[in-house]
Amino acid sequence: MDFLKDLNQPKVYELKKAFCLFDLDGDGVISEQDLKNTFLTLGVDKFEYDIDQMFDGVVQPLNLDVFLLLMLQRANGLAPQDVMVGAFRMWDKANTGFIDKERFIHDITTYGDRFTPTEAKEAVADAAITRGPQLNDEGQLLEKLDYLDFAENISGFQRTDHK
Repeated sequence: MDFLKDLNQPKVYELKKAFCLFDLDGDGVISEQDLKNTFLTLGVDKFEYDIDQMFDGVVQPLNLDVFLLLMLQRANGLAPQDVMVGAFRMWDKANTGFIDKERFIHDITTYGDRFTPTEAKEAVADAAITRGPQLNDEGQLLEKLDYLDFAENISGFQRTDHK
């Protein structure tokens, strides 16, 4: 597991916990039955075909090492946390750690590789939001996105200390 040395260790720990949640029988392997039971536990009825597709092309047995590699491959295009924070700072002229949520949504739906309004709202749906102290044009407290926390949640698995 040499590939783990260059990764963000708290995120690797989170992936290990996720693996344990899927490995319901505790045998160290996520089987199709484990996945079916996980979905049933969540109240989702997945068809056999759906489960088969999820395992299509996945190295078997799906143990912790394979699971970590699979998750890392899926997150390969995501930037490390420090790169994400640097990008969000563009909206934070006062260096507060917070950015105007509506302005951010406006900008990502207007400039560059544009998000649709639905994609933009989905992108920030799980972000930590605070209100105020400034007011918007309608006299309501501005919603501010905690971009430091948001960057941590959406960044890739690479270490950010570059050591």
